[in-house]
Amino acid sequence: MALTPEDVVNQKFTITKFRDGYDLDQVDDFLDTIVEELRQHEQEKEELRAQIADLTEKLEACEASKGEPSGQQAPSEQTIVVDAPVAAPAPVPAQVAPESAPQADAVKSSAMLQLALELHDKHVQEGETTRDKLIAEAETKRDQMIEDAERTAKQLVEEAQKQRADELRVLGEERSELQFKIKDLRQFESEYRSTLRSYIQSQLRSLDGSPEPAGAPDGLQ
Repeated sequence: MALTPEDVVNQKFTITKFRDGYDLDQVDDFLDTIVEELRQHEQEKEELRAQIADLTEKLEACEASKGEPSGQQAPSEQTIVVDAPVAAPAPVPAQVAPESAPQADAVKSSAMLQLALELHDKHVQEGETTRDKLIAEAETKRDQMIEDAERTAKQLVEEAQKQRADELRVLGEERSELQFKIKDLRQFESEYRSTLRSYIQSQLRSLDGSPEPAGAPDGLQ
């Protein structure tokens, strides 16, 4: 089945999912280029067909003039001699053109197919290179993010440990101060009790050594 420009224009491609595909704009541009080449190719074929038809008509006219009766050859001999140089090369293109035109078409189609394959391979190679580059960049970025996260986590742990150590140190200092205050209070309490006991005992001794007051009840004497 021959490929026509309309076939290329009307060709539809299925959009791929979940995997890498080709850039639609690049595909459209490449198809437009192919369409232009095919249209130019069709135009050249039409021109060659027109030339072949023209040469065929001239060849038929020449053969018809050669087949006329001998009585008519004398008046028209001069005309035949004049047309002979033009008609003589006509059979050569007429025989070569039908064979060379398909060959030229085949060569051109093969060249276009080769060009399309080369461009396809080039786009595939570029796509694979870009894919590998993106994967490498993504892996590098992932590793960098992991290193940053680990470094940040380590810093947070160190800061938390340092803050905990500072808090424990402050609590230890406060505890020492409280213990010192408690010790002072206990010592003050002991001294106060001792002083109070001595005072009470001295007051009791004073009461025991003093005379009883006059008019004291009998039961208390």
